[in-house]
Amino acid sequence: MSSLSPSALLDRIQSPRAALLANVALVLTGSVLALLSMVDLLTGLLIVTIGFIGIYASLLGQRSEDDEE
Repeated sequence: MSSLSPSALLDRIQSPRAALLANVALVLTGSVLALLSMVDLLTGLLIVTIGFIGIYASLLGQRSEDDEE
């Protein structure tokens, strides 16, 4: 296992791909919590909506990053 420099690790964490995965996890978490009635439906919908907005922003970031290359 190779060690990464702090700046390389920060670049990897701040990538649009990592943001996309985090937002997908947010959508799944909101859906599961609402289905299990751990949060009310409105809160679950809010969490899922925020996640979908984040996914859209991440995809735009990936597209602009691909255009730069």
